[in-house]
Amino acid sequence: MTAQSISPVERKGQTLLGKMPVWIKRIFLFIGYTLIVVLTLAVAGCFLPALPVLGSLGPILISAFGSWIIILSLAASTFYFLRWRRLRAAVPVFMSMLAAIAAIGTVIVEAQQIAAARAHGVNIDLARTLWLGSVSHASALPVSVQYASDRGRPLKLAIYQPPAGPGKSRAPVLVYVHGGGWGGGTQHDKQPDMRWYADHGYLVISVQYTLSSQGRPTWDVAEPQVGCALNWVTANASRLGGDTGHLALLGESAGGNLVLNVAYRITAGSLRPSCPGQLPRIRAVVAPYPVLDAVRMYNNPDPVAGPFGRQMTVRYTGGTPARYPNRYAEVSSGTHIGDRTPPTLILPGLADHLLPAPIAFDFVARARAAGGDIEMIAYPFGEHSFDQMSGSIGNQFVRQATLKFLRRNGVSADPEPIAH
Repeated sequence: MTAQSISPVERKGQTLLGKMPVWIKRIFLFIGYTLIVVLTLAVAGCFLPALPVLGSLGPILISAFGSWIIILSLAASTFYFLRWRRLRAAVPVFMSMLAAIAAIGTVIVEAQQIAAARAHGVNIDLARTLWLGSVSHASALPVSVQYASDRGRPLKLAIYQPPAGPGKSRAPVLVYVHGGGWGGGTQHDKQPDMRWYADHGYLVISVQYTLSSQGRPTWDVAEPQVGCALNWVTANASRLGGDTGHLALLGESAGGNLVLNVAYRITAGSLRPSCPGQLPRIRAVVAPYPVLDAVRMYNNPDPVAGPFGRQMTVRYTGGTPARYPNRYAEVSSGTHIGDRTPPTLILPGLADHLLPAPIAFDFVARARAAGGDIEMIAYPFGEHSFDQMSGSIGNQFVRQATLKFLRRNGVSADPEPIAH
């Protein structure tokens, strides 16, 4: 190949590598090869969810960094294609093809996710998916308040107040219960999401509850504590500018299990809070990828997620389903389905290995058969916690779908357009 036939981009790449010491060049190329192989395997895991490890790794990586994976894969494909043109060797062209496969596969995944979002009126801002840092918020930083105690340990709420403004009416209240397998997480989880809801006019209150541990199962503790927190909200929301006549619950994973059980049991009159007070009326419940059936979570056959599911349920209930069938029934949301349950939105991930989507489909079918007001939007290629990366497609999907659902069910601050 003559010097005249070499493109400026190719010549620049040759100059860059040519100036490197041989050992650095080899490390650089090895890192590039490894990254491309990992990204390609991740994409394969999205389309072949039964693959051990890869079936989970692929959706997790693409949920968090999908747009960047497309950009990096296209850049790598171009780089190795130009390198192949110069060297005419097999490895560069093979790497170029793998990188192109990773880019195309990720585009297909994200296109299906965006299509599912748009089908439900959710618009995805792709530019936002590229920004991995924090964003500014109009709402105030959270304030911590104690609402009760457990064995001498304070139980607290994190309170996010909406921006102040002239003529503002009382804000609807959104009570959030964090996930973490009933044994992890804090009331400060998902702070960017809580501030986003506060920016949209909600008084947001995030609940701390006693976490389960090896020596203390909390299957009969966590729900009464959430009930106690709601009693506190009833008594104090007004002075914080909130309106408990327009109150909804939000929780994901184990938190989703708690908000569903608490809301349904309040409606049925069977919840006994751990402190006295007046429980509010729950106008709506939103639960992304919730724990719906503790027995099926325990019996999960997945080689990776299954052991985690068993560990969480045993720690929460104190034992196995064979030993404590009544406890497992009590903490499973299907037990509490009724015909007067509050409007409910379930948001399962279709690639969830910890809480497989068929469990959610079965739950929704049972709730509808019982006369329950329930909706479900399944998220394509969504692994468990698919919305964890703030600004990702999954995160935008959950935020906006939640807000639209709350507004449709009368838990609304204003009719302003939804910001991303």
